[in-house]
Amino acid sequence: MTFHINVDSLNTTLQTLAERVELFAGVALQAAVDLRSKFESLTGDFDWQNGPIAFTDLQATLLKVLLVLLLGTCVLIGYSWSVYGQVITEKFVRPSTLKEIEELKLSVAKLKLPKEHSPRI
Repeated sequence: MTFHINVDSLNTTLQTLAERVELFAGVALQAAVDLRSKFESLTGDFDWQNGPIAFTDLQATLLKVLLVLLLGTCVLIGYSWSVYGQVITEKFVRPSTLKEIEELKLSVAKLKLPKEHSPRI
């Protein structure tokens, strides 16, 4: 089996991919800068060094990073739940049928467990 690779098309494809990655990185960087400036404008009037709780510059930066990570995690959890919530609910929260309960009782009865180890059905 022989593969013939067209070098020109490969170069064009790689160049296009690199340009798209560069464009995406530029947009992502600009979004991060905008988000940081908005966050700074929200917290800019708060006096981090002389407020009710005094923070060093490092502590203030770590607090801001923690808050951004917490917010991002909450957004990702919300998005994931909107995509997979119905599947999770159907799989784990569905009510048991009478047939399933009877099958469970029969399987437990076959084990002949002591009374303290038998499930309460």
